[in-house]
Amino acid sequence: KGNRGDVPNPNHISNKDIIQRLNFLYQASALLGTISTPVPCSANARHQPKRKRVVTTSELSRSYIDTMRIVGQKTNTKMDPSVKRCICKNCSSVLIPGISATVRVKDSTSHRHLVSYVCHACRSERRIPAPPVLPDDPMGASYANQPVAGIVPAKPLQGRRRRHGPAPRLPPHFARDIGHVVFRGDQIISGVDLE
Repeated sequence: KGNRGDVPNPNHISNKDIIQRLNFLYQASALLGTISTPVPCSANARHQPKRKRVVTTSELSRSYIDTMRIVGQKTNTKMDPSVKRCICKNCSSVLIPGISATVRVKDSTSHRHLVSYVCHACRSERRIPAPPVLPDDPMGASYANQPVAGIVPAKPLQGRRRRHGPAPRLPPHFARDIGHVVFRGDQIISGVDLE
């Protein structure tokens, strides 16, 4: 047992071996999901003896995800939300934009935008609220105008009137310029420019 006076190590990760196993299963599944399997030639099937069924890479990828879920449940380890969002709940395949899933950005009444993932294997759709769009920065680069790989904006609604949505939201706290000041004793170290 450790002493009460010992300082806890901030770099210590509990269940590190389990998290590494989950990470390996996810990475292996993502890799196998991107590999296309060649279709076996059936012309010589009569002359060959019967073999066991060949497992495709997509089936192996799904079994890795199933194993990852089972290990996470049995060890009571929570998966990161970004990993959960990239897995189809219906067929357990990894949703890779452009390869195993179609990604669209759609308008929403309750949220501003929804990111819609449609699985190519089972055609199930998963809708996730899109993160807020940051305002233009002073240098002229806009986050909203930059293309995101694999995401195609949805077609605008034709013939319908657009509803007036809620009032525009404030930017996130980290993007606001609220003029923080850092003090050392009675001296101002950084912050608001004094004129």
